[in-house]
Amino acid sequence: REQVLKYVMIRRTRKEIEKYYGEDMKRQGLKFPEVTDPEPLFYKLNKTENEIFNDTVRLLMQDFKYARYKPLTYYSGDLEQHDVQSQRNLAKFMKILTIKRLESSFHAFRLTLDRFIHSYERFIEEFHKGHVYVSKKHINKIFDLLETDDQESIDRLLEAEKAARLAAKDFRADFITDLENDLKILCNVRKLWKEIKRDPKWEEFRDRLRNDSKLKKGKLIIFTE
Repeated sequence: REQVLKYVMIRRTRKEIEKYYGEDMKRQGLKFPEVTDPEPLFYKLNKTENEIFNDTVRLLMQDFKYARYKPLTYYSGDLEQHDVQSQRNLAKFMKILTIKRLESSFHAFRLTLDRFIHSYERFIEEFHKGHVYVSKKHINKIFDLLETDDQESIDRLLEAEKAARLAAKDFRADFITDLENDLKILCNVRKLWKEIKRDPKWEEFRDRLRNDSKLKKGKLIIFTE
């Protein structure tokens, strides 16, 4: 794509257009809209929400191993170091994604949490059947799917025929221990979140949309990322 675009597309900044084409813009009656500085919108957690939020961050950042996403780091057989490092990177990425979902919205976090639990349950079930699925070839594709939180497609890649199927007996004993501890943490976090009945970030945003005169005048574009 870059080999084509660099020959047919010219990038112009706003300042460059105003500097070199200012007179032409005036003749055509064109001008850039005035943009004001961003305004912060704050929301508050109540005491229960704050405690659960902090406990969740601690559990997912410190206690959770993300073993499901780095099985090769527990493998006893021969491996290329590149493959092991790729899975370490994947686990780190999943950690970032999880906290990102938590900060994004409580609803998004609950959905991600449910997908994690389902994924872990399926992985552990296969482990007890004697199988561990690993995708080396599609690791970049997995990263792409992580960006869109498409857990089902990730699982399909991991379990497709093109993925490697390794014997569970060739993994260290602490692998299944970490997997089951991770699942226990996820279930504990889900239990904690049953106490939270609202999303303070959404409520604050909704109230601003309803009551701010500037936002009520016309159409809105909401950037969620």
